[in-house]
Amino acid sequence: MRFSVIKRDPSYFFENIHEDLNRFLKDTFGDIEFMDKSNMQLIKAFRPAVEIKEKSDQYKIKVELPNVDKEHIDVELTKNSISIKAESKFEECKNDENLRTSEFRYGKFTRVIPLEHEINPDEAKSEFKNGILHIELPKIHQDNKDDVKKLTIN
Repeated sequence: MRFSVIKRDPSYFFENIHEDLNRFLKDTFGDIEFMDKSNMQLIKAFRPAVEIKEKSDQYKIKVELPNVDKEHIDVELTKNSISIKAESKFEECKNDENLRTSEFRYGKFTRVIPLEHEINPDEAKSEFKNGILHIELPKIHQDNKDDVKKLTIN
């Protein structure tokens, strides 16, 4: 029996393992619940879908936040990252109502997205429409001219 040897870069396997594992756990077990010692639910965290597009002059980010009020969204910017926090609150049933089924997601959400290029936080724009948070982050363009410096050899 003959075997062929295929050389692979070991980092290739681990490149997206964090995202793959998170997706597997979410698909298998649903959202994350934090329990105290008596198994009482303290916080139910959810992780809404995020889409990031990069153009030459800006980033465009969309965050899916169904059942979240605009007042419960907080976005903070630095030159190299964006932090998005949101909360979807559970509505208590009235006396004459019984909750039979709910597949809605409730809880707090925090996500920090590092950015490869510096952005200009002062010119950033955002809009919340139909449960989707749209964010535009203009990049800071730096002229990275290759300045050649002659090194003197001693």
